[in-house]
Amino acid sequence: MRIAFLCRRCYGECHARPQEKGVPVACRSCGTMQPLRFTRAHLTGNRVDRCAVCNREDFYVREEPRKLMGLVYLLLGLGLAYWTYGISLVPGLLGFDRHYRRFPKLTVCYHCYAKYRDCRPDPEHSEYDLQFAERLEKEIRNDRTMRDFS
Repeated sequence: MRIAFLCRRCYGECHARPQEKGVPVACRSCGTMQPLRFTRAHLTGNRVDRCAVCNREDFYVREEPRKLMGLVYLLLGLGLAYWTYGISLVPGLLGFDRHYRRFPKLTVCYHCYAKYRDCRPDPEHSEYDLQFAERLEKEIRNDRTMRDFS
């Protein structure tokens, strides 16, 4: 499992892998130590049940955007097939197949947008739900307006 998340200080992208000791991860941009909370499911089952960054349980699953590169290879192979007498279809199909197998689905946290790659998909996590995300944003807005900052 690989985790990509945003630094809380400089908003640079940080990368981590689950570790037994719970050692904080240093940001590559600013050097701030980011504490991560790994659960037993992260360490032993390679499964996401709770976010290691924000410690919440709301996730959605989406396709990896780098899969589009496979379609680019396929379209290039098809476009050049006339001039190469069909030989360009072979590398186009191989590039398409390689990218679709290499990049499986991605699990993303609704709250902190941490991306979990190379983990087992959880059947409880579904595709992005716009109504759920809108309700979360409304709760955050209400929380900010109800606070007394004086």
